[in-house]
Amino acid sequence: MTVVANSERLRRFSNAMVIVTSLGIALIAGLMILVFSGVMVLVFFMPDWTHNLVLAQLGNACGNLTLTPGRVAAAAAIIAIPVGVLLFGLWQARALFTDFAEGHVFTLASARRLRDFAACVLAQAILGPLSSAALFLALTYSNPPGNRQFAISLSVDNYVALIVGGVLLAVAWVMVEATRMADEHASFV
Repeated sequence: MTVVANSERLRRFSNAMVIVTSLGIALIAGLMILVFSGVMVLVFFMPDWTHNLVLAQLGNACGNLTLTPGRVAAAAAIIAIPVGVLLFGLWQARALFTDFAEGHVFTLASARRLRDFAACVLAQAILGPLSSAALFLALTYSNPPGNRQFAISLSVDNYVALIVGGVLLAVAWVMVEATRMADEHASFV
């Protein structure tokens, strides 16, 4: 069963959010490709500058870190996981806003898109600390014993993402159940 909303304000807002999410997807994907290809080039041609850049991002815990193409590739692989989840979540949000802009609000497809987006928000809350810990391990693993580093960072942002993702997931489940009940009710009438 498709419930169509006739709210012009919802349509305008949703159309704007389709543009915002589309730009976000393009920028994030493009910047990640640019950053990692640029860092690989810098590792070969400007290793000291690259080392200082990493120090600025990771702090003094990686002070004796030597960047190699293998370490940069490992870092890229680790960071690709949360970035991939982020891009999938943005794609789901974009599809959800597209549905809303077309007036399809209380549909099973919209509920599932909201559920998938919520799952991505929850995953980001968990992947943030895990990927930072994995990044430290990957960058320092080949160091001699005593020079390896492990750090995990937790922030209020991780907690808020966990709560927001949980709320959105619960709302999505309610929407899925409501559309199922509406479809059952419509089949009796």
